[in-house]
Amino acid sequence: MVTSIARVALSVPRHEPFDYRIPESMSHQIYPGVPVRVPFGPSKRVGWVVELVDHSPHPKLRDIECRVPDGAELPADLLGLLQWTAEYYLCGIGEVIESAVPRPVRNRRIRQVRWVQLTDEGKKIDPQDSGGQARTKILEQLGTNTDPIPLRRLIETCSTSESPVKTLSRLGLVEIFEGLPPEFGTPGTENLEPPPWEQPPPFEPNPDQWQAIDRINSCLESAEFRTFLLHGVTGSGKTEVYIRCIQKVLEKGQGALVLLPEIALTPQAVERFTQRLGPVAVLHSMLPDTERAVHYERLRRGEVRIALGARSAVFAPVPDLGIIVVDESHESSYKQENSPRYHARDVAVMRAHRLEIPCILGSATPSMESLENVRRGRYEQLRLDSRVNGRPMAQIEIVDRRSESVGKGRGGLLSDRLVERIRSTLGRGEQVLLFLNRRGFARNLQCKSCGYSVHCKQCDIPLTYHKKKDHSQCHYCGERQSVSDRCPRCKFGGLRQRSPGTERIEKSLIALFPDVEIGRLDRDTVTSSARMEAILGRFRAGKTGILVGTQMVAKGHDIPGVTLVGVLDADIALGLPDFRSAERAAQLLCQVAGRAGRGELPGHVVLQTRQPEHYALLCAARQDLDQLLKEEDVVRKLLKYPPHGHLARLLCEDPDERRVIQSAQGLVDAMKECPGDSVQILGPAPAPLERLRGRYRQHILLKCTDRKPIRDVARIALDEKPKWASTRISVDIDPQNML
Repeated sequence: MVTSIARVALSVPRHEPFDYRIPESMSHQIYPGVPVRVPFGPSKRVGWVVELVDHSPHPKLRDIECRVPDGAELPADLLGLLQWTAEYYLCGIGEVIESAVPRPVRNRRIRQVRWVQLTDEGKKIDPQDSGGQARTKILEQLGTNTDPIPLRRLIETCSTSESPVKTLSRLGLVEIFEGLPPEFGTPGTENLEPPPWEQPPPFEPNPDQWQAIDRINSCLESAEFRTFLLHGVTGSGKTEVYIRCIQKVLEKGQGALVLLPEIALTPQAVERFTQRLGPVAVLHSMLPDTERAVHYERLRRGEVRIALGARSAVFAPVPDLGIIVVDESHESSYKQENSPRYHARDVAVMRAHRLEIPCILGSATPSMESLENVRRGRYEQLRLDSRVNGRPMAQIEIVDRRSESVGKGRGGLLSDRLVERIRSTLGRGEQVLLFLNRRGFARNLQCKSCGYSVHCKQCDIPLTYHKKKDHSQCHYCGERQSVSDRCPRCKFGGLRQRSPGTERIEKSLIALFPDVEIGRLDRDTVTSSARMEAILGRFRAGKTGILVGTQMVAKGHDIPGVTLVGVLDADIALGLPDFRSAERAAQLLCQVAGRAGRGELPGHVVLQTRQPEHYALLCAARQDLDQLLKEEDVVRKLLKYPPHGHLARLLCEDPDERRVIQSAQGLVDAMKECPGDSVQILGPAPAPLERLRGRYRQHILLKCTDRKPIRDVARIALDEKPKWASTRISVDIDPQNML
């Protein structure tokens, strides 16, 4: 006998939950939020119950097989947030749950982590023995930590295999064991030491910081929802405000959620928050699935009360959540670029609203949307206008590369002025940070004779040359091609390397400064979280003299030894076909300039450009984003672009160029039949990147001053999808990427 029907969310793109009968024997076990195993076609799948109903429009329903034993339940508040996300961004609730819950938790395959720690055995290893160097390196790495290290992370850091670790275990020098992270303790045990937040703070906040802390704490006391825009210049102590407010939350027995825009910022943040607030759970995509699942489970069980991570951590299962912090809230990296296409900042604000708790959006360069919300009274602005201890902002020097001599053999991007600055900085024992938002050795290989350019066969973009790997690669689809010594078209000997990247700059720096340790931080060198921590750790310790990298180095890092920052090509972002390009370029330059002079010594920034008169660069050089936003606001208001309007972007992709044009036009025709004329439909037109991964691309832009009509029109397009079976159609609500 069936007592009810369960609507079960499965990971199927943009699909409503599926209806299943609840067997009478399970009637008391099944309720919204529980994971269940259900038949789906010929297979079995795990899904989550999202709703119980009394009837279904489908005449034939299958039974739920069982409730997943010890499965991770979704609390009612978190399930409601996931449902809101699916509804607002027009995606399937199953897709959202899949993005929120780590794979081992979904599949109930959480393996114990293998850990390695030193023993008290005093034996010595002879580095000259076979394998002795690897074993010595492992012992040295373990000696720098008081806590055990995950085996996988240890072998990645030491660039070795498991074999020397097992040898050390047989010799009794290390112990290998399985378990959960021991630094978090075990459930029910009492910590004999006082909580970290009861220890004396390292310094006293300044008046501006105290004003922000007191205002946020007043909302914590009254359990009031409020979104605060903490607008503080780089180095003004925003993190101290976060920590003090989270201390208040922990004292009340509640939890906290902290979002970061870049995975590269997590090691520094974990260190700061752990020292002041106790253990944190880390959630980001670069963690191995097992480690991520362990952190997730500790949060869910209440063993850890602070979640820290990147975009997907906005769905972290923090019990009794009391505050949400979104650091560098202006960053476009908070927007997911594949389904579900949610914006973590906006989801964080909605989560705080649903729980009636404060949400802090921190930024030195707030987005125009956030500032418009302040103007309308939706956000409350708290300002930190000066650096901690009165330290001056870095001086910014613009180098006009149209007249500046560019030395040969330096990768084409190291000017005489910058090299001179680097040499004098290193001579004083200080550190240098160089920023270039382009990885690889060269952005393009081009024949000097006939002009042939090496392009991706699947995408209409040049291949990036990677010298160390000796191949050209597409950074969109991953296609690789070997590099020939001769032009494939005219057989001319020698291809010119255009638009140098971080790999080439690193090589040039090694030749210029052979006695200085050079580091590189980009997607090519950061192959794991352990590798990332090792690179940043050496730079923070002062062992690396120069660190060159992409936007991974541009924001959030607080390294007192850095007194010189070089922006090698400030023009990259200005030429993008995106209405936000000037705003983003100025934000990024202000952020990277803020890495200089964060210690006792003053900082200096060298900004190289071929457009020194561009208003975005001039405003960034003056650290005057207010003027930039005033100029941008006039254009945005005229065209009804955000923050004075709302957008949705429809993207059609198909291997057949004629068919993708037809399907895009068919969608436009269907949407134009929607009653009302409040939504402006622009397109279809070829996307700026017209062909990617073997598919031609057409996009359509929906524009309106209200949110709801846009989603109503976009739903019509999604309903038309079955008519165009081969065409991939996606909808992006509030798009951040127009390429």
